[in-house]
This record gives sequence, structure tokens and C-alpha cells, in this order.
Amino acid sequence: MSSSADSLPATVADDFVAQLAGLAPDGATAALRAFRGDATRYTQGSHDALFSNDVADLTLRERLHAAWYAALLSNAEQTALAYRGRLLALAAATDAGTAATNSLLDAIAEHRAVPIASIASTDERLTAILLHTEALTLRPAATAKPALATLQAAGLTTRAIVALSQLVAFVTYQVRVVAVLRALEARA
Repeated sequence: MSSSADSLPATVADDFVAQLAGLAPDGATAALRAFRGDATRYTQGSHDALFSNDVADLTLRERLHAAWYAALLSNAEQTALAYRGRLLALAAATDAGTAATNSLLDAIAEHRAVPIASIASTDERLTAILLHTEALTLRPAATAKPALATLQAAGLTTRAIVALSQLVAFVTYQVRVVAVLRALEARA
């Protein structure tokens, strides 16, 4: 983002939604977004805040898993691929097991479901995060007290649960914005 909080992202490279939508920087759709600069700026600001190092109690790895899964469940393949790429890059940068991460993502993507038996014993917290992401994305009414208790039992604090819920809501919003922008770009 540019240094001024009141300006639009400096380039398409600084605007994750524009990247996902494949917007031409000088196209009609980009001009339309510039006209609605607040929406563009706030969307990118929300993205930056949700993936910043300032998010307490929920690791970047956990957030990227949730974002990837929410996009996948929303049938937003390009957005899911973008989050998957970021997750694999993080795994490579932190020696967190790129092959294991890739294998887990493939297993989940193949069935569009969390393979509870294969990850619950090794990462109960990630299992709970992914199951909550699935519920928020596909069955929001299923996220009542018992679901929250499951997250707490897996070690998530109230702040982490709120951050996770905000993240999933944001990604599903982001998916819709990208779909609209792609449609506009195709007609421009």
C-alpha cells in the first residue's frame, strides 16, 4: 500500500483483489474502482490487517489455511490458488514442511472436506480451525455455542475465534468482489 492512509493502493501489485481479478491497471474496471476509492482502500486495508503480524493468538499459517479453505469451499479456484501459494511459500520460508502442507491441501481439495482422521491426531488446533471455517462458509447457523466450545477446547482464545470468524467472512466477501470485477472486466 502507499504510505498515505487516504490513498488507493499505489499499483495493482499492491491491490490483492485487483491481482485476483486480473484487472488491467489502465482499464475501465480499474477506473471504476478508482471512482469508488474508499471501497478499494478499505478492502485492501482489511486484507492487510487480517494478514498482518499484529493478529494475536492466530498464526499466519492458521490464517492462510482458513483463507485457502474458505476460498476453496466458495468455488473460487484462483483465490484458493493464491492463498495456497502464500501458504506454501510460508511453509518453505519457515521449514514447516512444504511437502506435508502440500499433501494436506491436496487431500482436503480432493474431497472438499477436512480429513479429520489424518490431521486431528497431529494438529487438533488446525483441525478445529478448518472445521469452523467449513461451518462458517457452508453452514453459518452451525456455529453456535458447541462449535465455539470445540475451538476453545483446541486452544483458541476468544480473540483468535473472533479473528478467525472475521477472516472467513472477509475471504467470502473478497471472493464475491473478485467475481464481480472479473465479470465487469470481461464486459469492458
